[in-house]
Amino acid sequence: MSKTNLLELFKYNKYKVHFIQEKVPDGTSTTVYRCGSLIDLCVGPHVRLPHTGRIKAFAILKNSSAYWLGISANESLQRIAGVSFPEKKLLEEHKKYLLEAAKRNHRKIRQD
Repeated sequence: MSKTNLLELFKYNKYKVHFIQEKVPDGTSTTVYRCGSLIDLCVGPHVRLPHTGRIKAFAILKNSSAYWLGISANESLQRIAGVSFPEKKLLEEHKKYLLEAAKRNHRKIRQD
């Protein structure tokens, strides 16, 4: 999609407009990906499933705030990281794996 079309498509979103202006050279194009009503700047997919109905269990693993562009005078935004699985059992196994990995973290072991 051309830079001009991208700017028109995302004109409602000042954050995307900023990155389009900064990262997409004039006269060039980039890819967008559509998943249902979501259209985003990327090659996709956001979810590697035919549809989100297959997600039966999910967890938010991390969240944090960050200032827009790392400047404290700007708005505070939220970062969210999560995982999803087709079965609750797989989510529980993943959580156990993460707990065990945290116990073996060399940075934590060194402090103990």
